[in-house]
Amino acid sequence: MIRRAFWLSGMLLMLLRPGAEAQNKSLTWEQVRERFETSNPTLIAGRLNVDESKAQEITAFLRPNPTFTVSADGTQIVPHKGVWQPLAGTFETPSISYLHERQHKRELRLESAQKGTSIATSQQADLERSLLFNLRSAFVQTLQSKAVLDVSKANLEYYDHVLSVSNEQYKAGDIAQIDLDRLQLQRVQFEADVQTAEVNLRTAKIQLLQLLNDRTPVDQFDVVGPFDFGEQLQSLDDYRKVALDARPDLRAALESVDKAKTDHKLAIANGSADPTFATWYTHNSSNNNPFGTDTLGVSV
Repeated sequence: MIRRAFWLSGMLLMLLRPGAEAQNKSLTWEQVRERFETSNPTLIAGRLNVDESKAQEITAFLRPNPTFTVSADGTQIVPHKGVWQPLAGTFETPSISYLHERQHKRELRLESAQKGTSIATSQQADLERSLLFNLRSAFVQTLQSKAVLDVSKANLEYYDHVLSVSNEQYKAGDIAQIDLDRLQLQRVQFEADVQTAEVNLRTAKIQLLQLLNDRTPVDQFDVVGPFDFGEQLQSLDDYRKVALDARPDLRAALESVDKAKTDHKLAIANGSADPTFATWYTHNSSNNNPFGTDTLGVSV
């Protein structure tokens, strides 16, 4: 029984080991960005806003529905003097009406909705740009914190070597006890640097996990990538040109001005009167009249 329990425990550990290795796998920048684009709630909410703007284009171009009504009057509800003919005196009036919009109101509404979708798309691109900047900053901050932690550990290891040499010097009588105590006390600063670097690394990882909407434990999450200085620098005019050509917030501002012009035209068009075309037919019963009549009416 005990051997069987050990065998089952070993099999369970073998099954869980690939999952643990997968969880501890370091992520590259491309993998981090892919996870961000698929799981960040702010980015997903912005995409839903764009879809909502596209749906408004459909409702903006809808025609007014025609109105069809049927009315009846003169129906006898209860008997009168022993006579009950409920439909003998009923007047039936079916009618249909339609509102005709003038001054291209539908076309202007559609144009305004389409430009609203363009603005929403540009704002979504600007949101993605800002969030990607924060994501890249958190990613680089994590790499920097890892590098600082490695340097801090290397400094502590090197200082431990210095302390070992100083201890040998003390045993040989080359330095006094107070000098050795002073050197050992300075080791606290190197330990504090290591602890500070560890805290900064955990903080950077937490910020990165927050942007990824990932609940992986901090100790099981890591990133990998080059952390070095690059000399590919451009002039200020080149950066300005790239910003003017590619910045979506500037494009959204220009599109907002264009949409305001369309909304102004739509406001002028809404000030015009819209005619309603209607027609009806009335069947007049005899109602103790030997001659029944029919009436056909048209109005604008």
